Amino acid sequence: MRRVKWGLHPWLLTGLVAVSGSARADDGDRGDHDGRCHRHDEHRRDGERGEHARFTFEEAPGRLPGGYELAGTSTTDVDLVDVDGDGDLDIFLAQGTDSLAGRANVLLINDGCGGFTDESAARLPHTGDANSTKVDFGDIDDDGDLDAIIANVGPEQLLINDGDGFFSDGSSRLPPPVNIFENISANAAFADLDGDGALDIVVSNENPFNPSPLGGAQNRIFLNDGTGAFEDQTAARLPPALDQTGAMVPGDVDGDGDLDLLIADRGQDRVLINDGLGVFTEETGARFPVTGDSTRGAAVADLDGDCDLDVLAANSRNQPMALYFNDGAGGFSAGLWDVAPLQPETDSGVELVDLDRDGDLDAYVVNAGGFEAGHGFTGGPDRYFRNDGHGRFVDATSAHFAPPSAPTTDAAFGDLDGDGDEDLVTGQTGDNGDERVFLQRSRADRRLPRQCRR
Repeated sequence: MRRVKWGLHPWLLTGLVAVSGSARADDGDRGDHDGRCHRHDEHRRDGERGEHARFTFEEAPGRLPGGYELAGTSTTDVDLVDVDGDGDLDIFLAQGTDSLAGRANVLLINDGCGGFTDESAARLPHTGDANSTKVDFGDIDDDGDLDAIIANVGPEQLLINDGDGFFSDGSSRLPPPVNIFENISANAAFADLDGDGALDIVVSNENPFNPSPLGGAQNRIFLNDGTGAFEDQTAARLPPALDQTGAMVPGDVDGDGDLDLLIADRGQDRVLINDGLGVFTEETGARFPVTGDSTRGAAVADLDGDCDLDVLAANSRNQPMALYFNDGAGGFSAGLWDVAPLQPETDSGVELVDLDRDGDLDAYVVNAGGFEAGHGFTGGPDRYFRNDGHGRFVDATSAHFAPPSAPTTDAAFGDLDGDGDEDLVTGQTGDNGDERVFLQRSRADRRLPRQCRR
């Protein structure tokens, strides 16, 4: 299953929100622990969530350090990832602005029970501040730790992990950068496209200076040679298209064992089918409904329990979410999402997570609110939708959340304090730019938080 995370485009000249990134879930995991896919009607407990459904999220002030964000900074991506290999989740924050001006990205290290220290200066390379939009993590050199690819306005950055969470600049391993107007990247993500066991890179590009759906820039593929060095093979592997892409989401939509690409675009979303060797064919007309909304990212996962990959897309410009069900062979039809957007609403992200522990994926929708100018928004609230296991979603926000009213640009779930449940970190933009931590409180959870390393 592939889940996508998103954030703001560096320039919102047209009110367009670009959402991008990759959602951290188990890529390709479409079944239970035994490796087989089980239909929900075979094992799920409809109406029997019991104590698992009795959870709330409480804000936990003081968990994050202050003072790491300059004025005019927006957090464009929040990633929870164990960078130092000590068994707990650290926080990486991609930082951007509404201009060409760069900002230093931020790495917060977990003390083992959900308290964080800013160790950016010691652990991230000092190569000049970029205007970053998204980051993804994966082991590109097969040494057992997590490296990072960062999408920027301009050249991407590759960070190499030494195994203890200290990163060096490995950008020289990437292909030479192209003209900046062809390299305004909304997203970069790792995926093994050609099936050789090495992680390749997909880069999603757009052009805010020409807001037409066909006035964007060519998306790109960087192929890994197996040692962690990359070659631009876009011309040989991707159909040419100057679209406005918020994210290319890898997933095996047709069930043939390789990773296809769902292209979240402004205008027509697209489906590219992999031949098994990492060469992609445009098959949108035969496989996907006609779309015209401002889709800037998507979550690809089994939402209705039939063991294939469906699509949930978040849209900007007060447009509702969009749900598409897979027929099992990679053909999609529009599903019912009968929840009207708030007015105003800018859905800048969606996180899929099984918060009620009933075996299906619920949806947490990140909402920046009404667009003002630059990276300015009026604020949320975010919303939580519970899945009934068959792809029908009901708004259950009020029972579990007092969601942020500040403009939320991204969110991530993970166990921060070691008590066995999913906590929440949100990223903000504008004057309310500080991140926020919400800890889950569940009656079903009898596990004590781990001991802190102090």
